[in-house]
Amino acid sequence: MICPACNQETEEGKFCTKCGSPLHPQENAAAEDSSKEYNPEVHTETSQKENASTAETSQQFNATFEKVKTGSNQYWNYFITRIKNPNVAFRDNEQHLINSIVTAIILTLAATLFCYGLINSLFNDAMAAASFSDDSLSNYLPIFSTILKGMLIFIILFFTGLIANFITFKLAKHPMSFTKQFTRFTGTLVPFTGFFVVIALLSLLGIAKINVMELGLWMLQLEGGSSGNFPWGLAFGMFIVTVLFTFVIYINPVIHMLYALIQEKNKQSFYFTVISLAITIAIITILQHFFILDILVSILESIEYMGVF
Repeated sequence: MICPACNQETEEGKFCTKCGSPLHPQENAAAEDSSKEYNPEVHTETSQKENASTAETSQQFNATFEKVKTGSNQYWNYFITRIKNPNVAFRDNEQHLINSIVTAIILTLAATLFCYGLINSLFNDAMAAASFSDDSLSNYLPIFSTILKGMLIFIILFFTGLIANFITFKLAKHPMSFTKQFTRFTGTLVPFTGFFVVIALLSLLGIAKINVMELGLWMLQLEGGSSGNFPWGLAFGMFIVTVLFTFVIYINPVIHMLYALIQEKNKQSFYFTVISLAITIAIITILQHFFILDILVSILESIEYMGVF
């Protein structure tokens, strides 16, 4: 056999007996590539790493799911307990902070969605009454911007009383911390949160809405000199909503203030409660003049931009 490297005659084998070069370099290279392509040890190690990564991801997902499930069950128990007996909230403390924050978010979101549903129904009825046929006009109000602005308004309205109470507690030298005050304040709002969730769903479904035709017909009858049929259903619904908002914004902070001061046997509990209410009204009035009205005007301008008014 002739060596391809030194062209000398050599014995049959893998390497040349003269120069030591491989006699079959192509076969050796193919064998080496084959060994590289499939190495059982490397393949097993890679598979183990992939399996370990998959198992770790699955464990993380299961752990997250269990945390969410546990948190949901805890909040549900918290919610149902205060629906049945709101007085339990007067004993809440810092350990209920997460549930209180969730309640505050749900309350403001539900109240905003309720008002959005009313305005959107009014918007659609106005478009239908005006016989709009322009395809460029949307059948819905701008959701994202309207809801964000609405939530900002309701956060201010719902929790101004909490701030007023905190200021008054400092004036009365009451030892309650703001966190404990927040948990108790929000805990008693759980029943109203549930109510707002219900009416928000009814509003978004178009079941609870302002009947433009009924209201307009009654106003036309008044202009014609006739008393007409007063829209009792609409009046009753607006009355309920007004009472609901009034209780959440003004009455609930008064109850909390008076209860806490009586528990501490403060001799001036009545006057401090009146001071807290006065601070609440003052803050809302100031914010309404400089801030809230601007947001409402921007919402109305967005409706006007849609071409309805």
